[in-house]
Amino acid sequence: MKVKILEKCFTGHGGNMMKGEEHDLPDRTAEKLIKRGYAEAASAPKAAPKAKAPKKTTRSVGLKKSEEKLEKPESDE
Repeated sequence: MKVKILEKCFTGHGGNMMKGEEHDLPDRTAEKLIKRGYAEAASAPKAAPKAKAPKKTTRSVGLKKSEEKLEKPESDE
């Protein structure tokens, strides 16, 4: 199984492995490294994250206040 190393580690099959390297290891060894957080399965390049939409706000900037008064319904008191 092909893995990409995330942290420096040592295995009996490949010796010292440095961060960023890709190695083809036996499945069992690769699964152990992945489970323990030392590696991730090597795959196709990850797609770039989508651009986030601008944060929406309830603030009105640059608008003039209207002089019109809104009529509120009368309460049933």
